[in-house]
Amino acid sequence: MKVLFSLFMMSNLLFAVSLSPLIQTLDSKRTRNVIFKITNPSKEPVASTFSILKVLSTVKNKEEREETKMVEAYPTKFVLDAGETKSIRVRYMGQKLPETEEVYRVIAKELDIDVSDNENNENKGKINAQIKMRFSYEGLLFVKEENSKPKLKINSINKSMNEVTLIISNSGTASVVPNPKDYHFLISTGKNEYKLTLEDLKEAEFRRVLAGKTNTFHLKNITSVPVDKIVSMRLEKK
Repeated sequence: MKVLFSLFMMSNLLFAVSLSPLIQTLDSKRTRNVIFKITNPSKEPVASTFSILKVLSTVKNKEEREETKMVEAYPTKFVLDAGETKSIRVRYMGQKLPETEEVYRVIAKELDIDVSDNENNENKGKINAQIKMRFSYEGLLFVKEENSKPKLKINSINKSMNEVTLIISNSGTASVVPNPKDYHFLISTGKNEYKLTLEDLKEAEFRRVLAGKTNTFHLKNITSVPVDKIVSMRLEKK
């Protein structure tokens, strides 16, 4: 089953459990396991679940995900006592690491179930198990060969007013976020080439481009060069 999700990490002030680390990479032939930890910092026990979905696409700030059998986790359902941390063992089930990076979304969900004894309840000593609402916390798992690298290219540009829309492809073997910390955005007017400034890029949303995929980016604040003068653009790794 394939489902679309927003890339924004879901968190809430009422959310009790936390996930760490938020990002793990499995790129060693010597081990196929990583450990995620879920902590309950509250003073009450919390029922939780842990699940993993494969990320298929990240186009237009939406994740397309599907269930997978290539990665297994244990345990996946549990109750965390107050202050308890649970280690979740995640194992890649493939016979060898993939030549092209695979990206997985790991999801820790708090089930809003009262798992504490309620002495005021007429059924004293029994556990309440009425589900009211769920909160979730999300991380990422990357599975790839150690020498995997991204290879980005700006496929096309579309200009309108002060906005430039880019379609960026990744023909490499690893995903990457093409943010201005790691890449120069170079524009050509036909005669001259200019480097976009941080001010030009400040309102842009930089999202992950999966290996072998494309993604769309909107540059809405270009002021150093008139948009109508732009002929082409390219990326340069810093």
